[in-house]
Amino acid sequence: MITTKFYLGKLKQWSYFKFNNYEIWLAGLNSEKQIKNIYDVINKIKIIDTKLCNKILQNLGNHFGIVIISQDWSFAAVDYSRGYPIYWNIKDNALKLSTQANLLSEKNINQDQLIAFRMSGYTTHDSTLWKEVKSLKAGSYLFYKNRKHFHCKKYFTFFPRELKKLSHKRYMLELTNQIEKLIKQSIKEVNGNTIIIPLSAGLDSRLIASGLKHFNYKNVKCFSYGLKNNYEAKMSKKISEKLGYEWTFVEINHTKARKFYQSKKYINYLQYSNDGCATSTIQGLLAIDELIKRGYINKSDILINGNSGDFISGGHIPHTISKNILERKNLENFLDKILNDHIEKHYSLWDNLKTDHNKKVVKKELYNQLKSETKKCKISFYSLIEFLEFENRQTKYVVNSQRIYDYYNLNWLLPLWNKAFIKFWEKVPLNYKLKQRLYIETLKKLNYGGVWTNKFDSKHYVSPKWMIYIRFFFKMFFFFIGKDKWRIFEKKYLNYWTENICGLSSINFFNFCNNHNIARSYVSYYTLIAEKINLGFNWQDK
Repeated sequence: MITTKFYLGKLKQWSYFKFNNYEIWLAGLNSEKQIKNIYDVINKIKIIDTKLCNKILQNLGNHFGIVIISQDWSFAAVDYSRGYPIYWNIKDNALKLSTQANLLSEKNINQDQLIAFRMSGYTTHDSTLWKEVKSLKAGSYLFYKNRKHFHCKKYFTFFPRELKKLSHKRYMLELTNQIEKLIKQSIKEVNGNTIIIPLSAGLDSRLIASGLKHFNYKNVKCFSYGLKNNYEAKMSKKISEKLGYEWTFVEINHTKARKFYQSKKYINYLQYSNDGCATSTIQGLLAIDELIKRGYINKSDILINGNSGDFISGGHIPHTISKNILERKNLENFLDKILNDHIEKHYSLWDNLKTDHNKKVVKKELYNQLKSETKKCKISFYSLIEFLEFENRQTKYVVNSQRIYDYYNLNWLLPLWNKAFIKFWEKVPLNYKLKQRLYIETLKKLNYGGVWTNKFDSKHYVSPKWMIYIRFFFKMFFFFIGKDKWRIFEKKYLNYWTENICGLSSINFFNFCNNHNIARSYVSYYTLIAEKINLGFNWQDK
C-alpha cells in the first residue's frame, strides 16, 4: 500500500469522482463524459504499469489535468499546454500532488531558479522555487507504485523539425484542413453554449471568431477592453460588426483600475493563482469581472481566446539571426548566441538584474535543460529557440492566463493548443514559419467572414491621445541624447500611462518613478508580488 495525497487549491476547475477503490480528479471541459472511458480502461488492464498510463492518455481530450489515486498506485498527467498544472514531491516514500507548488513548499529555496523567476516571471525545466518540489512539464505524466517503480516521463515534446519537404501549396492545404478541424471540434465541444471571445486586433482571436462565423455558429459574443479609443478595441469592434457578432467594450482607466486593485477579489485572485512556478497574469482580469457583473458573461458560457497562435506559427523566431544559422545543427559553435538572444528577450523584466552573474546562472539552467531534453535528437537552432519558449514561457506564464477563468469558475477552450495543430506546426519548414508566412498567407486566402482583407489590418498607435504629443516632445529631445537613454526614460516615466490595462495603477506614480530599478512592464511588478506571496519577501524589500 502506498501513500498519496492530492492537495487542491481554491480555484474550482477540478471535478472529483470515486469508483470502487479509485479516486479520480479531472479538470477540463466535458470531464464527466470522459470519466467512464477512463474507468473502463483501468478495469480492462490486468497488469498495472506504464502501459496503463498510455491507455489513459489516449482517452483524454486536448485540455485536461488528471490525478488517479488507488491503494497500490497513483497516476497524474497534464496536457500539451499544461493548462491545468500539477506539482509533486516525494518524501518518506509518500507522494504529494498539488495544483499549486506553494501548497507543497519546503524551506529549501532553489536560489538559481529564484534568479530565473525574478528575471522572467517563471522557472525553467520542471523546477519550482523550491528544491524538493517539481512540476509536471507540458505533455508529461507521473506513475507511482513505490520508489522503485516511479516514472515521470514526457509523452509529448515539442521539437520543430522538417521531416519531409512538401510544396508551399501542400502546406497551405494541410493548414486549411487543420483549421477546419479545430473550429469544428470547438463547436462540438461547446455543445450549443455561448462562446465568449476576447477579440483583439491580432490574428489568433480573429481566426477563432471568423472560423466560427464561417461554419455558421451563431451563439458568439465578443469583447475588448483597455484604455479609451485604443487601437485593439477599435479593430475588434470593426471585426465583430462585420461578422455580425455582439460586441462590448470595457474601458479601463487608472481610477477604475486602482479601485479594483485594492479589492479583496483582486487580492484573493493573486493568492489563489500564484503557484511558485509562474507569475499570475492580470491581462483581462478586470474586464472579466465587470462583464460578469453586467451579465454579459454567464456561468454556462465558454471562453475561447487565441493563445498561442502567434508563437506556434513561428511569430517568435528571431529575425536577428540569419536563416542559414537557424537551420544549422552544430550545437557547440552557435549555442552561446542562441542562449544570449533568448535571455535578452525573455529574461529582462528588470534591467538591474541583468548582471553577468545572473545571466550566467540562467544560461547554465537553460543549457542543462537543452542537454537533458535534446541529447537523443539532432535538431536545428530555430527548434532550440522554440523548444525553450514552449517549455518555459508559453506553457507556464502565457497559459497561466487561464487561471482568470478558473477563478471565476468559467469553462474555457484553447483550440490553437489542440494536439493535432501543435503537431502540424512541428513539421513546417523554417522558411514557411519565419514572420508567420504560411499562417498569414493561408488566413488571408481563406478570408473567413470577410475580415482578412487589407482594411482589417490595424495600425498601432499610442493611447491615451494626450500622450502622443508628450511622447513626441520628449522623443525630439532624446534624438540628440540617444536611443538607449530614451528607452530608459520611456520605461521610467511614460509607460505608466500608456499601458493598455493600467497594470501599474496598483503603484503610486511617484513611487514608480522613484524606484531606481528599471521595470520593463507591469509584469515586472507582478513578479515581485508573486515572490512575496510564495516566499514572504521579494528582492526589493527594504
